[in-house]
Amino acid sequence: MGLDRTDSLAVLEALAPDPGWATDVAIVSSYSVDLVAAAALVVALAGEGEDHERMRNAPLARACERMRDRFRVVCQAGRIVVPSAGTSVLVVADRWIREVPHDGNDRSWHAKLALVRYSPIDEGRDESEWRLWIGSRNLTRDTSWDSALTAVGRVAGTSDDIDRAVSRAGEVLAGRADLPDWGAGRVGAELRQVHWEWPAEVQKVMGFALWPDAAAAPGFPSAPSGLQRVVAVSPFMDGATTARLSRWGRGATRQLLTTPPTLATLAAQKSAPLAGFTSLHQLDSPAAPEDGDADQDETGDDQMVEVHRGLHAKLIWARGPKGDELWLGSANLTQRAWDGRNTEAVVHARVASTVGNGLVDGLIEGLAVEVDPDDLIGGGQVADPAEAAFDALRNRIAASWDARLTRNPRSGAYECETSAALLASSDDATLTVRLLGQPAGVAWPRGATRVTLPATAPHRQTELVVLELRSTATQDLAASWLARATLDPPPDVARDRAVLARLMGPRAFLAWLRALLDEVAGEGGDEAWPEDPRRRASARDAGWSGGSGVLYAAPTLESVLRAWVRNPSAVQQVDRALETWGRELRAALPEDAGEEERQALGELERFESTWAVVRQGLDLARGEAP
Repeated sequence: MGLDRTDSLAVLEALAPDPGWATDVAIVSSYSVDLVAAAALVVALAGEGEDHERMRNAPLARACERMRDRFRVVCQAGRIVVPSAGTSVLVVADRWIREVPHDGNDRSWHAKLALVRYSPIDEGRDESEWRLWIGSRNLTRDTSWDSALTAVGRVAGTSDDIDRAVSRAGEVLAGRADLPDWGAGRVGAELRQVHWEWPAEVQKVMGFALWPDAAAAPGFPSAPSGLQRVVAVSPFMDGATTARLSRWGRGATRQLLTTPPTLATLAAQKSAPLAGFTSLHQLDSPAAPEDGDADQDETGDDQMVEVHRGLHAKLIWARGPKGDELWLGSANLTQRAWDGRNTEAVVHARVASTVGNGLVDGLIEGLAVEVDPDDLIGGGQVADPAEAAFDALRNRIAASWDARLTRNPRSGAYECETSAALLASSDDATLTVRLLGQPAGVAWPRGATRVTLPATAPHRQTELVVLELRSTATQDLAASWLARATLDPPPDVARDRAVLARLMGPRAFLAWLRALLDEVAGEGGDEAWPEDPRRRASARDAGWSGGSGVLYAAPTLESVLRAWVRNPSAVQQVDRALETWGRELRAALPEDAGEEERQALGELERFESTWAVVRQGLDLARGEAP
């Protein structure tokens, strides 16, 4: 467990399979999503490691192929960030995303949670392992301070209340994820047999909850008996919840860590919610704001404040005579988070004293700035009515979006249709839509339920639509986001492989084949990944000198035969890859391809001719590509 200012690499490291293991399924919950961060997670889950220059984008292409129908992100509608570049491959991300159409004006899908199942690569080992990640970080590239906890689950003969709570959370997530082979029934049934092991600092887990609605919400916690000290950390707070915390424990030391805008707004409220705190602290890290990573403001004395992204952790730490307790997860210190309007995930645990000591020493005393309450008088943010109305319209459109795409077989154009009009005649805004990767949007008329989008090449077909909303009342007030529209028929495997072949290219494909065979044949294999065809040797280990000729050299016949002796399954993997990707790579090579790519394709075709003799001699049976 930890509280760190880092990027999404911490999540990748927490969820990547261990040596000798492969990911079976991964279901992630996030409020907002950055598709680039999601792609990085796909690569990590597939065990592909670093994207070496000699292979260019081959690891991502293989990871997408490997994790098809095994990876899903559940997120709040309207909170998928539009990528600024790299859209040619991200069109396949329509397989990854499932949105929850909550109206952000009233409630949000806000849980930050991941459940991943792994199995041994050695098919002779009949076992599995689960990993649970719960925290405050969204699946984005944000660099704010966040908090998280990871647990490992294995099938056991017995389970406790916490195990059953995790299994219920898994059922909720799987139901929303809607993966073909991992429905709520299967996930729930397996998780009911799993017992969870928590980090050493966690002495006892006292509660775990993912609450999808008010009926399942546990309510705001009560102060532990004999409370001596409490530290509350949250970037979003409202007056009622803050005041409640300020009354925790008679004579206790109460400390609050948030951000300057939150403190200023709370200080301006007539109810004086900050009065009961012993000390106030703020952390204003220079993290860049990110669209789609803020909760919707509320109105009135208990308004929820949008704050700087420098602090994103959400936790309460309490010390008493019976030890230290910690509440950690996605819930901000607001009524909206704890009364069930939002979907949140929180774990409550008794923890070692080192956890609280690290929190106090590292953040409260080490990085945060103590604030004099007198300096806060007269502050506070005043909501802009125009911005509030615009945000409300954005949330309404995102929640009501249920678009369907139908491709005209003659023209190739797409009819994009919704059940109800997205814009009313009274709305002070314009809306344009386009498929991800298309250069220009098409205006969505007020009162309309249908527009026609231009045709795309087969490898650019996608269910991801870019919506751009612009205010007509306030200049420069605009928002854009991605949403999924179901395509009939949906994109198939051929679309995926056409996209990924263009991403990889023949040169990177040859580099991967040679590295795989050389590793298995013992010509520079990585000792950390023995006999593991899903792990690649490094550029140095695989013997690549970096010369232009070596970069697209095909595997040698000797390496093929040596690999066959040591591990026939790796040679069969190469055979399946050639069958699948050879054809796709030839079709994908653009007319303006460079000389090196053309030479690499020629080398690949010559290798395929030699391979035809090899496969006949070794009597290889083909199946699905790796």
